[in-house]
Amino acid sequence: MVNYKAVLKTLNGGFLRFQIMSDLHLEVGNQYKSFQVPVEAPFLILGGDIGRLRDYENYLSFLATQCAQFDTVCLVLGNHEFYGISRSEGLALAYRLEKEERTLGKLKLLHRRRVDVSPSVCILGCTLQSHIRPQNQDEIERRVNDFRQIEDWSVDRHNEEHERDVDWLRTEINLINPGSECAGNTKSILVVTHHAPVRKGSSHPMHEKSPLNDAFSTDLIGDFGRMTGVQWWVFGHTHYTTQWREQGINLISNQRGYVFGPDPSGQHINSIRGNDAWQFIRSCFKRRELHFDPRKCVHVKV
Repeated sequence: MVNYKAVLKTLNGGFLRFQIMSDLHLEVGNQYKSFQVPVEAPFLILGGDIGRLRDYENYLSFLATQCAQFDTVCLVLGNHEFYGISRSEGLALAYRLEKEERTLGKLKLLHRRRVDVSPSVCILGCTLQSHIRPQNQDEIERRVNDFRQIEDWSVDRHNEEHERDVDWLRTEINLINPGSECAGNTKSILVVTHHAPVRKGSSHPMHEKSPLNDAFSTDLIGDFGRMTGVQWWVFGHTHYTTQWREQGINLISNQRGYVFGPDPSGQHINSIRGNDAWQFIRSCFKRRELHFDPRKCVHVKV
């Protein structure tokens, strides 16, 4: 249970602050203990690809550090969490993390899970596997590491999990939606997924027409119909840090990517960067390429 009284003390001008980040890839160079997260909000949202669950003790050490300094830590699982093990093994390890004494009861695994953080704000979280279309299946199986690194994983299983994620997310949003017969008072919704809910704008422009994009994103925003209450949708997986507004929803990613060390200025940035021409074109459509910022927060209206 989230402590509502503690949450209410963190209100700032009628908004709750959530610190967001994903794709830390702490497995690269074993950075689980060296990567530091500055505290800018009571809630920390980890949007997947934090590391590998097979590195259990190191992964736990990182989460324990965050649980010691944040009021609540929410974790969505990415594809890299399952590298070197099967999906069922990974889920068992993830649920075990929640029960560890070192996470202090503050860790919330967002595997098709709703967390009410206040009487008027809730989080919906799932991996949201993408949908891989038949025409792109062969190339994706050849070139995307998931189908070699995750045991017993296939495009068919990937697409099955996509359907489960979409069905769950649509059902939850409709339950919260005031137009639903089951809905009560209107809640502000923060959606957190690892894979992206839209294709265009969620990855670097050079990749938007790639057949491999099916392994990273799916166009869902328009297909979901009315999504009353959804203020923010946080995603990752594409190693492209960006933010824009579409159909009344603020879409945002804050992705570190593969980092082997700081750049000359001492800043860690996402691993894919655009050129000035593309940045200008994208700015015309109100989509901005940004650098990873470990202090990045979103504000959800209460």
